[in-house]
Amino acid sequence: MPTTSRPLALTVLLASTFIQLLDTTIVNVAAPAIGADLDAGSGRLVLVSAVYTAALAATLLPAGRLGHRHGPRRVFAVGVALFTLASAGCGLAPTVDVLIGMRLVQGVGAGVMVPQALFAISALWQGPAHRRALGWYGATMGLASVLGPVLGALLSESDVAGIGWRAIFAVNVPVGAVVLGALPRCVPVLARDPEQRVGWSTAAGLAAGVLGLVLAISLARTVGGVLPWLCGAIGAAVVVCALVLQGRNGRPVTLPLGLWRGPRFRAGSATAAAFFLAVTPFFFLFSQWLQTVRGLSPLRAGLLQIPWAVGAIAGSTLAGRRARSPRHSVYAAALVAASLLVVAVLLPRVPPVALSPALFAAGTGYGAFVARVFADTLDGIRPDLRGAASGALPAIQQLSGSLGLSCAGLVFFPAGRLAGTVYAYSLPLLCLAVLASLALVRTHTRTESVLV
Repeated sequence: MPTTSRPLALTVLLASTFIQLLDTTIVNVAAPAIGADLDAGSGRLVLVSAVYTAALAATLLPAGRLGHRHGPRRVFAVGVALFTLASAGCGLAPTVDVLIGMRLVQGVGAGVMVPQALFAISALWQGPAHRRALGWYGATMGLASVLGPVLGALLSESDVAGIGWRAIFAVNVPVGAVVLGALPRCVPVLARDPEQRVGWSTAAGLAAGVLGLVLAISLARTVGGVLPWLCGAIGAAVVVCALVLQGRNGRPVTLPLGLWRGPRFRAGSATAAAFFLAVTPFFFLFSQWLQTVRGLSPLRAGLLQIPWAVGAIAGSTLAGRRARSPRHSVYAAALVAASLLVVAVLLPRVPPVALSPALFAAGTGYGAFVARVFADTLDGIRPDLRGAASGALPAIQQLSGSLGLSCAGLVFFPAGRLAGTVYAYSLPLLCLAVLASLALVRTHTRTESVLV
C-alpha cells in the first residue's frame, strides 16, 4: 500500500470508530427529550442505551473471527452499512419500542465494525507507525467521549430540520455513506483465512443470554412480579450453557475458557468488570440528574461533562508515556473512587460547575486505568490466545457497562438522587476494582502461561 494513502485509510477507519463510539454517549443528554416525545418511562430509557452496548459486546467475538474468514474490509463494509441503516431507523422510530429494536441492530453493526478496524490498523502499520496509529485511535475515543454529550445536546436543542432529538441519529447517515464510498478506494484488501470457523451457535447463545439479562434488570422496577427475574435466570442459564457446550461435536470455540485459568487474566477481567459496572452508568445518571433534578438544559448538562472527557484524554496519554508499573492501575481506580465520592458529597451543595476539578480528576483516573489495565492483563498471555483475550476484554467492558446501566437505574430512578446512587452502587464496586487491581499487580511477580 502506498505510504501516501495510509493517512486516508486511517481517516476512514477512525471516522467509523468515531460514530460508533459517539452513539454510546450521545443518547445520554437527549434521553429526557426522547422520553417526553415517545412517552417512555425510565426503564425503557435505560434500555435505549443498554441494548446498544449489550448488542455491541455480544457481537465482538464472532465478528472478529468473521473478519479473519472473509476479510476485514468486506466485513467492515457490512458493519458500516448495518450501522448506518439502523441509525436511519432510530431517527424514524415512531415508538420507544421500535427505537430500542433499532438500537439493538445499531449495536450489532458497531460490534461488527470494531474488530475489523483494529485488525486493519494492525495489518497496515508496524513498529512505531503502529503505535502512532493506535495513539490516533485512542485520541478518537477521547474525542468521541467529549463530543458525544455536547453534540447530542446541540442537535436536540437546535431542532435541526424540525426533527428534534432524532437528529442525533440522522447525523450518522451521511458519515456512514461517505465511509462506505471511500472504503474501497482508501483501504486495501487484506489477507484472510478461509479456514477460520465462526461458532454461530455459541455466539447466538451468548447474545440471547446477555440481552435477556439486560432486559430483565432494566424492566424489574417497571414491570414487577416474577417475570423479569425469570427472564434473568433464563438469560444467565443460556450464557452458561453456551460457554460450556462450545467446542462439542467439532464446533469451533468462540471464547476459550482456558483464558481464566491464568491468574493474570482472571484478575484483569475481574478488575475491568467491577470498574466498568461502576463507572459506565455514572454519567448517564449524572446527565439525568442535572436535567431532571437541577433543571439544566441538555446543552449545559453536556458541557459540564467536558472536564471528565478532557481528563480521560490526559490520563490515557500520561499512562502510555510514563506509567510503567502495574501499580498505576490501583492508583487510577482509587483516584476515580475518591473523585466520584467528592462529586456525590458536593453536588447537592454547590453549583455543578464547581465540580469541574473533581470531574477532571475522575476522568484522568479513568483514562489512566483503561490504558494500564488492558496492557497489564494481556501482557504474558500466550501468543495464540491473545486474539481471543483481546476480544474478550472489550466484550467484558461493554457487557459490564450495559449491565451497570440497568442495575444503577434500579437504584437511581426511584430515589432521584445521584449521591444515593454513588453511595449505594458505584463506590462499593470501585472499591472492589481497587482490590482486584491489587490482585492483578501480584500476578506480575511471576510469568504465567495460559492453557486452553
